[in-house]
Amino acid sequence: MFITYRHAEACLDPRLEFTPSQLWAAVELDIQWPWFLVQIARRDLEDVIVKTLFLQYSHDLEHLVSQQTPEAWIEQVQIVTPAHLNGNAGWAMEPLREVCLMQDRSGERGLVFRAENDTRYSLHSQRNLDDLILVKVLFSAESDLRRN
Repeated sequence: MFITYRHAEACLDPRLEFTPSQLWAAVELDIQWPWFLVQIARRDLEDVIVKTLFLQYSHDLEHLVSQQTPEAWIEQVQIVTPAHLNGNAGWAMEPLREVCLMQDRSGERGLVFRAENDTRYSLHSQRNLDDLILVKVLFSAESDLRRN
């Protein structure tokens, strides 16, 4: 999903070299495909630390949902869609309400995303989304987001 280049790596302060993290001044997006900006919170003693992840795949979002605990949870998810999918002049970001795996009557599967404003984006070849059959809900903001 995100391509990195050594020349764009930001050098860490030598005192922080023990960390396994790498910092990048820029990353490249390899395909014009929707992706997710996910805000995760983690309880650390008395504090709550918030981090933001960029995820490409719906199954990674589904996995993150399954890993939530009272000590670590997802607070919000935004979907970022390319122009060819959202019908605008460029990329758009909006709160994600749902990701569903759907299939048509012939068994072909594809993803359908629903934004907070009820706009639906589809990666299924079927254009009439109302004819699709729900296989599985991979993410639901209503049941999967937590505010602790």
